[in-house]
Amino acid sequence: MEKSRIKRAKFNMIWLLVYEVVLFASNLVLPKLIISTFGSEYNGIIGSITQFLSFVSILRLGVAGATRVSLYKSLAAGDRRETSSIIRATEIYMRKIGLIILAYIMALVVLYPLLLNSAYGFLNVALLVFAIGIGTFAQYFYGITYKTLLQADQRLYIANIIQTVTVILNTVISCVLINLGQSIQIVKLVTAVLFVLNPIVLNKLVIKMYGIDRTVPPDNSALSRRWDVMGHSIANIVHENTDVLVLTLFCDIKVVSVYSVYHFVVSGLQRVLNIFTTGAEPVFGSMFAKEESDKVKKNLGNFEYVIGAFISVIFSATILIILPFVTLYTKGVKDIEYVLPMYALVITLAYAFFCLRSPYVAVVQAAGHYKETKKGAYAEAAINLISSVILVNFIGIVGTAVGTLLANVFRTVQYALYVSRRLVKRSPLVYVKLVLWIGFNIAASYLLFNGFVSEYAAQGWGQWALSGLAIVAGSGVICLLTSLALYRESFRSVLDIALRMLKLRK
Repeated sequence: MEKSRIKRAKFNMIWLLVYEVVLFASNLVLPKLIISTFGSEYNGIIGSITQFLSFVSILRLGVAGATRVSLYKSLAAGDRRETSSIIRATEIYMRKIGLIILAYIMALVVLYPLLLNSAYGFLNVALLVFAIGIGTFAQYFYGITYKTLLQADQRLYIANIIQTVTVILNTVISCVLINLGQSIQIVKLVTAVLFVLNPIVLNKLVIKMYGIDRTVPPDNSALSRRWDVMGHSIANIVHENTDVLVLTLFCDIKVVSVYSVYHFVVSGLQRVLNIFTTGAEPVFGSMFAKEESDKVKKNLGNFEYVIGAFISVIFSATILIILPFVTLYTKGVKDIEYVLPMYALVITLAYAFFCLRSPYVAVVQAAGHYKETKKGAYAEAAINLISSVILVNFIGIVGTAVGTLLANVFRTVQYALYVSRRLVKRSPLVYVKLVLWIGFNIAASYLLFNGFVSEYAAQGWGQWALSGLAIVAGSGVICLLTSLALYRESFRSVLDIALRMLKLRK
């Protein structure tokens, strides 16, 4: 079983890495092309529409989380009939949700252009909403149920392969259409077809792989936790979309374009982190299902160490090179100021704390403790929303970043304390030690490399890339030395797992 877990984790990591590299390249090319061709306002509109559409994920995350918890048991037991029954219940529910989402998209097509009051006109903006939204509808109506099954069974790499092909085709087609002089509405309408085909292909493939029996009665009891999960989902969506909502309502729409550039960088770091953590929840879910409490505690410690090392190295580099990146990326764009040092610092720290919670979220969700932790999710959303609305009127876009940081710090601490007290029975000082270790690593890297970066990184893309590699290498050395002093056992354990994945050790 342990060998199988490691093998699937390896495939998940490889294909998620490929997908994230492709997605990063796409997100690097397309927004820049859109800004230079259509202007910052259109790029801001696209970012705003995408965030508004993401609100609907509150409807599916509740059932997806509940489904995964139920599937851990049926998959561990090898009960194909029960798995089919759970999937049938989820599919029926998601088809209903898909129709609700379609109605939401149609309402957004009418209301969003009125809310925006853009100079581009009602019809142009409405067509853009429809084109972006139709792919979202297809994901819910056809694909999410079977993607959830793959995730629970540590086979998410299959979905990532299909997504990688889709992103490549979307990028190529979009670039060709833009260079041919087509409108942004035509570009989005044509490429939306790809995102409709994606979940349909996934649906057919997974049904065949798992031999899903579509004649069995649905097991609706498997979805009994969905309301507690949905409570988390609503709070998470409010929290994650507060910045765009507040900026759209209280600032010029061009400010959303500024947000989208920085968000591209920091959310990209979160996606890179997912390469190392993907599949963690189903691994812990399998351990909880088999009552392997010692393995849960040991692997949680290793997981914390990996996340801490990632934040120490990658976020040290980000704090130093994010402004040079924005300077180079928006060179020649004059319609709004993109280089904002304070915003860059605060939003980077906010996402560092967001990434730090990853081990605790995986353990809580694997154990199915949604009901017990949902009050913390509500508090996080409230902190972000209230503080952002207040602060944006005084310090603009920086105020939304401060609100995000305050909320992320609160929620991460709350998760860490809950896991330590209720699920693994250990001292909360373990978390305090982790935070202090990360803080020391980042501070040391900043003091050592700040002068070098400020003189060199913004001179060109080659210099920027070399600066980033140098900082990552230097921060890696600092992290290694402090690891050997404070986390020697976790370092050896993680290294052993990595070598086993590479088949260098039996």
